[in-house]
Amino acid sequence: MANPADSLESVVIGDGVVVKGAFTVPSKAVINGVIEGDLTAEEVLIGPTGRITGRVSAKLIDVRGQLHNTIVSEKSLIVRATGKIVGKIHYSEIEIEKGGEIEGALHQGSEPATGAASSGAVPPQAKPIGN
Repeated sequence: MANPADSLESVVIGDGVVVKGAFTVPSKAVINGVIEGDLTAEEVLIGPTGRITGRVSAKLIDVRGQLHNTIVSEKSLIVRATGKIVGKIHYSEIEIEKGGEIEGALHQGSEPATGAASSGAVPPQAKPIGN
């Protein structure tokens, strides 16, 4: 294990595990099972048996399994030979191995501000607490 502190801020969804909901992971998310919902992390690795149906946002996204919906990669998106992405894809850099599949709209650069509103996300707002 490289850094014990990193593992405390990471999550692994094992093969055969199905989770539903919205997840925020401070460090790395390794997905070998299924996520039905949104995932935000520093790094996302989808293993060959992994599948995410929902919005995925990370600096680095490495896809060996499947992603469906909106994908936002702030830095690097890698689609491996066994990887498949279907949806709206925003990326800074992209690498697609022979055999990797992408179906949908590709957009280089950051996601437009309207993307957050259309995904149902509500931006946080500061509100005074009482008087």
